[in-house]
Amino acid sequence: MHKFIDNIIAFSLKNKFFIFFCTVIAIIAGAVSFVHTPVDAFPDVTNTKVTIITQWPGRSAEEIEKFITIPIEIAMNPVQKKTDIRSTTLFGLSVINVMFDDDADDFYARQQVYNLLNDADLPEGVTPEVQPQYGPTGEIFRYTLRSDKRSVRELKTFQDWVIERKLRAVPGVADIVSFGGEVKTFEVSVNPNQLINYNVTSLELFDAIAKSNINVGGDVITKSSQAYVVRGIGLINDTKEIENIVVKNINGTPILVKHLASVHESSLPRLGQVGRMDEDDVVQGIVVMRKGENPGEVIAALKDKIADIQENSLPEDVRIVSFYDREDLVDLAVNTVTHNLIEGILLVTFIVLIFMADWRTTVIVSIIIPLALLFAFICLRAMGMSANLLSMGAIDFGIIIDGAVVMVEGLFVALDRKAREVGMPAFNVMSKMGLIRHTAKDRAKAVFFSKLIIITALVPIFAFQKVEGKMFSPLAYTLGFALLGALIFTLTLVPVLSSMLLKKNVREKHNPFLSWVNRTSVSIFDRCHAHKKATIGIATLVAAAGLWCFTLLGTEFLPQLNEGSIYIRATLPQSISLDESVKLANQMRRNLASYPEVRQVLSQTGRPNDGTDATGFYNIEFHVDIYPEKKWESKLTKAGLIEKMEENLAVYPGVDFNFSQPITDNVEEAASGVKGSIAVKVFGKDLYESEKKAVEIYKILQTVDGIEDLGVIRNIGQPELRIELDESRLARYGVAKEDVQSIIEMAIGGKSASLLYEDERKFNIMVRYESAFRRSENEIGKILVPARDGTMVPIKELADITTITGPLIIYRDNHARFCAVKFSVRGRDMGTAVAEAQEKVNKQVKLPEGYTLKWTGDFENQQRATKRLAQVVPVSIAIIFVILFVLFGNARDAGLVLLNVPYAAVGGILALLITRFNFSISAGIGFIALFGICIQNGVIMISDIKGNLKAREPLSDAVKMSVKSRVRSVLMTASMAAIGLMPAALSHGIGSESQRPLAIVIIGGLIGATFFTLFVFPLMVEAFYRRMLYDKDGKLIQRRL
Repeated sequence: MHKFIDNIIAFSLKNKFFIFFCTVIAIIAGAVSFVHTPVDAFPDVTNTKVTIITQWPGRSAEEIEKFITIPIEIAMNPVQKKTDIRSTTLFGLSVINVMFDDDADDFYARQQVYNLLNDADLPEGVTPEVQPQYGPTGEIFRYTLRSDKRSVRELKTFQDWVIERKLRAVPGVADIVSFGGEVKTFEVSVNPNQLINYNVTSLELFDAIAKSNINVGGDVITKSSQAYVVRGIGLINDTKEIENIVVKNINGTPILVKHLASVHESSLPRLGQVGRMDEDDVVQGIVVMRKGENPGEVIAALKDKIADIQENSLPEDVRIVSFYDREDLVDLAVNTVTHNLIEGILLVTFIVLIFMADWRTTVIVSIIIPLALLFAFICLRAMGMSANLLSMGAIDFGIIIDGAVVMVEGLFVALDRKAREVGMPAFNVMSKMGLIRHTAKDRAKAVFFSKLIIITALVPIFAFQKVEGKMFSPLAYTLGFALLGALIFTLTLVPVLSSMLLKKNVREKHNPFLSWVNRTSVSIFDRCHAHKKATIGIATLVAAAGLWCFTLLGTEFLPQLNEGSIYIRATLPQSISLDESVKLANQMRRNLASYPEVRQVLSQTGRPNDGTDATGFYNIEFHVDIYPEKKWESKLTKAGLIEKMEENLAVYPGVDFNFSQPITDNVEEAASGVKGSIAVKVFGKDLYESEKKAVEIYKILQTVDGIEDLGVIRNIGQPELRIELDESRLARYGVAKEDVQSIIEMAIGGKSASLLYEDERKFNIMVRYESAFRRSENEIGKILVPARDGTMVPIKELADITTITGPLIIYRDNHARFCAVKFSVRGRDMGTAVAEAQEKVNKQVKLPEGYTLKWTGDFENQQRATKRLAQVVPVSIAIIFVILFVLFGNARDAGLVLLNVPYAAVGGILALLITRFNFSISAGIGFIALFGICIQNGVIMISDIKGNLKAREPLSDAVKMSVKSRVRSVLMTASMAAIGLMPAALSHGIGSESQRPLAIVIIGGLIGATFFTLFVFPLMVEAFYRRMLYDKDGKLIQRRL
């Protein structure tokens, strides 16, 4: 290994031009990679999942569960690498999510689902759709349509037939979700009294319309040597033609549709409505990006396309008005990071200048920073990874360039010594290659191993799974690549630049700052050296006390990221109608829009027509876009604003509010499987029983401090009007069951008889009774059904018509139904809050046989990640020990160096306590990086002491000399690493939440570790060496060294 490092340095010094050439190529490649690497605000943290959406309009949740959800779930059982099958079933809709392992490839997962879907045994005319491939972080753009002249029905037609089609063609767009507006249809409103007068059944009317809308082809005829294609044209072109369709011919008198019904333009029953600021009814489009695309590029292409549609495809009065643009968030986030990075670079360069007091050394060290970053981008691009706030924000230049600092400082000191020996004039003309090569080789060994150790310390991050793995592995990769780049350039470019720049007049100038630092450090060390036992004893006590403080830290999964907007979900009573829900949504929206901090508000009631969001009329969501906090005159914080909103919304009784953020909301839902960040699921057959238990749990959780947004996700609550057919009565009147069922379906819900084409667009022709004849139970009971002998029988003679309350929404997880209680934790750390809740629930709730409880969501993730850390950190420390063993060739020195770890940890723990941060995964990663840095200092110190001993110095002098000579490089590397992260630790910009705990841990830890490395560690080394390396007479045993 040592020979290999030596060869690299010798090769670099011989072939300077080649090294410069490679550097230039690296810069160009890095710049190109930087431009093309996707930058997103947040990593997409959910696992691969495939969503199957099946719509069966007009059916109740229980029917859909029985005939659609369960058959598809059974068909999905053989899918490989799946972890869960979750489903949500409600009125008219079934949504099934098949969740996959970390390593399952998207394409592989979807292919299996497509193949197995054909095996599901589904009712006729029901076709499941597999949702395009996107994650919960995929929503990149929202817009609404505005027009002064047109109705929402016309706008919805433009949205569905013009805008959506064109936007889907933009590269990287997975799906366009249309929400709100009315879907245009043509309705044939039947008057049952006329049916009786003309003696026609509604089924005959339906069949007549279905059969008279068709074109046929009659092949080719030849006419005067030309071939004519024969076409029979019978397609319906407008409402007039529908009215004139012949239904029946009685004694030569045709009975037309217009005699029996009125034909007019109408719309499908609405599933949801969208409001924006003062507009109560708008059409919204949500653009969703494919997984793994570059948001910057997709949004740019999308905006070009929108401008093109606006100019060429839409009437002048229809405008596309954007509401939410992910680019704003990415730009803000990138600004936060760039700002922190530039400040970090300037601070680090400034420190090097203070300590070295020579512009040449400062330049050599500073050049490494951009080079290491560009190298990281080349590697990210090669691996097809994206950069995001977390991965970029945690890069600490101090850690990256300390190798270069150690190298340059060593060369500078050696050259300065040589210049003093031979005198400056002689020094300026002599060749210094040999000296540079020899010094660089010595230093390179320590640099190489210390970088290797820091990279090894990052190994635990790669071992994370699921959410935390996807969140932090980009960080570990980015940092690892940057360290690797810095190492390569430190071993090649730094010696070359040093040999060129440090040719003449290398002299340590008198540096008043440095001499003061040296004087202070040496006097402190002398004091400690005089009281060795006391110093070591006190240090050990402090370490023990500090490590015990870890138990005082709260734990959470990830710090909340600030997305610069608020997402509020209001859950109303289950049985509410759409009109009532919209009325409340409009009031709440105006209330929220009245805050001076709020820029604009969008409200969504119900669900979109394509079934992508499994919810009902009882669900209202508000997307509240706020101004940046810097511009607020009220000086509130975001948390303060949310509290104020909560108080104001408390005037609505019986409504549950949940406060979150747009992306976080989607991610939480993906993690817990319900609309909330943490959920307690009660599994069991009987929904009524599970709901009773869920309410018990809800009441217990109300007593736990810090639990907010608490609510029972109710399953029961859908009022149903049941028409139960009686077989014996059907037989008595001679009525076929299928006739009754198809009349119920058509008369009340409306049934599509055919399609009407307008150019490329096509609209359903719906046959339905006039609303006066299907309004109440009484009217429905009077609907007539034909018997076999041609008489007409009212439905109430054939069936019992009753109202009951049935299931509204049925949640299933791995083939079992469950009812859930959702909550989130605010104002307290998650670990203790959930632990307290679990203890109380286990004590007080007794479950019947066959019922089970499960806690899922963020909490489950945190438990898994913490468990993983506990397994992997010891392994990585063991690997570091092996590396140290290889470096020193004995276990004694390797063990001594590892003593640095607990002392560094103490600094980090105290820093978290002082700044009131919880221990999150983000802070855990700070500790991992910290251990790598503090071990590096120990390695350099021990190597130095051993060097002095080999030069036959007495032990205590050897230790003192080492401390004196290492003060500068230890303080410099530590202050660089700490100050390089200072901007990240102090920043409050969007996206700083995840960087801050990490930066605070490293800064706090380094303060502790530096003190230990300079003043306590050498004393421990001295005590150990005196025992182990000297015989009874106090003589050094060389072979042991």
